[in-house]
Amino acid sequence: MSRATRLIRKLDKALALHQSFGDDPEAFVDDFVEALEQDVETIQAKDKPTHWAEIYVERDRALIKQQVLNRIMQKGSE
Repeated sequence: MSRATRLIRKLDKALALHQSFGDDPEAFVDDFVEALEQDVETIQAKDKPTHWAEIYVERDRALIKQQVLNRIMQKGSE
């Protein structure tokens, strides 16, 4: 398992611990970043392009998921 995969799994586990993020989900971002700081430093030190590529793909997945859920929510309010 790559370092990037480990980081992504840690983030997913941390997110899964919360049932809700209230009205301001962005308020949680700094805490999550801080909790992952050592993993990020390890990835930076190794500086493998494959790690960064995996992180970029995961970010794109998250963006697509957000857009799909936004559209579903929009349809629910019509």
